[in-house]
Amino acid sequence: METFRLRLHRFDPKHDSAPRYEEYEIESDGPLSVMQAICRVYDTVDGTLSLRNTDCRRGVCGICSMMIDGRRRLACTCVAQDGMTIGPPPNRKVIKDLVFEMD
Repeated sequence: METFRLRLHRFDPKHDSAPRYEEYEIESDGPLSVMQAICRVYDTVDGTLSLRNTDCRRGVCGICSMMIDGRRRLACTCVAQDGMTIGPPPNRKVIKDLVFEMD
């Protein structure tokens, strides 16, 4: 089993005064996309995390666009690596955690 640490953006405007990053640790027995890794955090570590689960792995819809280690990338096509920092795109209003407005 391989262990990944991910830093994920957390922000609930109803309760938080400012966004923050929380670190999570997950295990995998093979490569994961960033979206699969985020879903694993939700499923096994923290069910309060908000995200749009769109693991199409085709890179066409753009719904999973995120800032991954400072670069805008698609979470469904990017391979997860230990120590990644993941947040919403900078030009979108955050609804909660990794969910942002899609207008």
